[in-house]
Amino acid sequence: MKHELPNIDKFERIIFRKKNTLNLFLSFSLKLMQAEQVGLLFGTNKTYADFLPPDKWDRGVMHKFNGTGFAGFILKYFGTFIVKFKGLSPVRLYKDTQFGEKIHSDGIISFVLRNHKGFYEKGIKILVIDNIRGTFSNDESHSNISILSYNGDTFQSLPDLKINNAIVKQFKARNFVSAYIPDYGAIVFNTIDEKLLEKTKEKFTCEPELKKRLNILISAIEMASLANIGFAKGRQAAHIIWRKEKSLRKAALQLKNKAIELNAMKEYLRAVGAVNEKQLNMEAVNITDGVYAFIDMVGSATIRKQFNPRDYFYILNLCHQIAANNANWFSCRIDNFIGDCVFIQNASPFDDEKKHFSMGTHERIMLMAFTLSSIFNEIYLLRTGHHDLDRSARVKELIDKAQINLSFRAGMEVGTALIGPLGSRKRKIVTAIGKAVNNASRLESSGIRKGIHISEAIMAILNNAHITRDIRTIWPIICKINGMKKSNNPGNLNFFDCYKKIFGLEKNIIIQRTNISYKEFSKDITYWIQCIPDSEDLLD
Repeated sequence: MKHELPNIDKFERIIFRKKNTLNLFLSFSLKLMQAEQVGLLFGTNKTYADFLPPDKWDRGVMHKFNGTGFAGFILKYFGTFIVKFKGLSPVRLYKDTQFGEKIHSDGIISFVLRNHKGFYEKGIKILVIDNIRGTFSNDESHSNISILSYNGDTFQSLPDLKINNAIVKQFKARNFVSAYIPDYGAIVFNTIDEKLLEKTKEKFTCEPELKKRLNILISAIEMASLANIGFAKGRQAAHIIWRKEKSLRKAALQLKNKAIELNAMKEYLRAVGAVNEKQLNMEAVNITDGVYAFIDMVGSATIRKQFNPRDYFYILNLCHQIAANNANWFSCRIDNFIGDCVFIQNASPFDDEKKHFSMGTHERIMLMAFTLSSIFNEIYLLRTGHHDLDRSARVKELIDKAQINLSFRAGMEVGTALIGPLGSRKRKIVTAIGKAVNNASRLESSGIRKGIHISEAIMAILNNAHITRDIRTIWPIICKINGMKKSNNPGNLNFFDCYKKIFGLEKNIIIQRTNISYKEFSKDITYWIQCIPDSEDLLD
């Protein structure tokens, strides 16, 4: 097919300036679909008034025609008279039974006009019959026929629809296309370019070209509908505007609620380790400056025995939810939940691409330290009955009754690890494997409760770390925590000074440890950072 496409951009420029909007739309559509005939019907009722609310339509009246050649000329100027004389117009949307009940009339046009509400909910659908010849009965008014709907993306079969045999005979149609025009009626084509609808093994041979033309038709329909509304006057215009306003308000509210739901879901999924398609299909990479941490329940084997499974999982899931919430808040990511342990990371493959910048190692370490300490402090609130996730203080009641101390410890390391998709064909996660990950796990295992066990390398970085407006991920978070404005100039905030202020810590919060060993792991010097204020940790 080499037919030139009409210019939709030019159509858009002139459609709103033309007085003969519908004539322009007809001629554009005729050329677009390379049709023999095209017609417009407006929806109305027994008053035959135009611009009626679609809910009041009970019929469609032939309004305008256009076509090619001499037959098209006759149709353009005498078509509405011909179809009325032949009884083809108006098209009734309903018919009365012998019991006085209204039922749906057969026929594609009546189907299109009745289902106008689908436009606002799902978008314009175009109905297509690719081949009519030899498929209808001469003895009946309507015939069953294969009908497809197109929604701007895919073709789907529509069962239980019939075609009006009288229309087929009158126009000698070889195929048929129809679509709803919002707030007006419908457009119908009798025989578009047959090459567009040729099939090979039940699939359109020229499907890309057909879709392109149908998508242009959808755009033209939307424009023509709005342009035609400009001719409504007085109360008609006011009613149309009010209908649009109600529809827009409803749509705006639905979109707002949906956006809230999607954002909440997106944040939650990201926090608990969800990945996008790009990350799931990424090549494994070697990252040299990722930050990895493990936070684990102390004495979990003993604690498990004090609770029934339901209560233990209730406590553990709340702790994991706290970890997920804080990882998300401080731009970190849950790599995995491993029993009562949580593996958290901050590495470049998971940076937010919308921020268009990458974090430095010192910023990643500070974010992880804030994440872990926030988790400790929120778990403290949970076990003392003051956390919003457990308003009934059920966790406090359970641990008081069992006379146990619910506490955690953490380990953190920076360094080299491999990051990539791991698992089976049907279930994969994107995870980190390497020396830094192993060291973080060993630091956690050899750590002390209510604090973060770190290496010398991390300690050296934190001692020299400062928070300024140039650190673009941490600074907005610190402003929210402290109730400051982003535009404020804080100068240089020493990390540990800021850390103490945020978590209410005083005096020396760092303990140097020596000769730490756990299984094959050993370190001459490590450090432990306090997370919970001594004065408030009344349970220890």
